[in-house]
Amino acid sequence: MVNWNIINNNGRKISSAQIRKNIVSFMTRNHPCSIIDSIEKKYNAYKIHLMNGLCLVFDADGALLSKESGS
Repeated sequence: MVNWNIINNNGRKISSAQIRKNIVSFMTRNHPCSIIDSIEKKYNAYKIHLMNGLCLVFDADGALLSKESGS
């Protein structure tokens, strides 16, 4: 299960309640055992870095925009 009760956002901590429910649902369904390394929250997007090197980009509404493999 994805565990992200507290998320670092540019040095500040924010709660998972501030992350779009669509993103939480997507992660739970598609990456249930993944470990989230970091989440970058931008004005119009969320960029989620997983420990396995995968990076997921979601729009401000929580819809998946792209998947990128880490190098």
